[in-house]
Order: sequence, then C-alpha cells, then structure tokens
Amino acid sequence: MFPRFAAGCAIASMAIALGALVMVLTPGLTFERIYPLTIIWCMAPLAWGVWALLAPATWVPQRLPLWGAILGLMAGLLAAYVLNMPSRVLGETLSVAGRAVVVVVLTVFYYVLWMLVRVACRALTSATPGR
Repeated sequence: MFPRFAAGCAIASMAIALGALVMVLTPGLTFERIYPLTIIWCMAPLAWGVWALLAPATWVPQRLPLWGAILGLMAGLLAAYVLNMPSRVLGETLSVAGRAVVVVVLTVFYYVLWMLVRVACRALTSATPGR
C-alpha cells in the first residue's frame, strides 16, 4: 500500500511544482489572485496519496489513470463550480460552458498525470524487497 501512497504523493508534488512555475512566469497574475490556489495545492499531495490508497485493488495498477480521472472530475467540479477558481485566478467570470471546459480539461489532465502515478507505482512495487 505504501508504494501507491508514495507514487500519488510524488507525482502530485511534481505537478504542483510545474504549476507553480507556470504561475510565476505568467504575466499579470498577482499573489492576491492566486493565493487560494496555493492553499489548495498544499493539500494536493496528501489527497493524491490517500486517493491512490482508496483505489480498488483490482484497479491497481492497470486502471489507475481512470481512477485519477475520477479524482480529476471531482476536483474540476469543485474548483470550477463550487470554489469558482477560474474567476478568482483570471479575474473574469466564466460562463457555465467555460467552466465545463475547465472540468473536462482538468479531468483529461488528471488522467495523463495518473498514467505517471501508475508508472511510479509499478517502479516502487518492483523495488520493494520481498516481492
């Protein structure tokens, strides 16, 4: 179980570092606009690790990307509709269709990232002594 947790945490940490770099290099973004996002990002590695632990045993590691896409769908709905993050970060209100696009993009992005979680999980599992 620890390899799943570690794989989820590691990939989430790398994704956050990349996202932070993009945010720093994006002109016009101020700390006042992005601070809610950074607060949420602090919890993301733990959430990804726990989500990896909650994956059904029959889904590990083959279906981890699908499992991650489910997390992406939930995160996208929370970010786009409940927290209204696109409007907070961009400073402009998005239409319902625009928010739906954010949800779809985030779900696909999570699917791709969870492909990396699957690779990391396999690598950690094969490196575990006694297996």
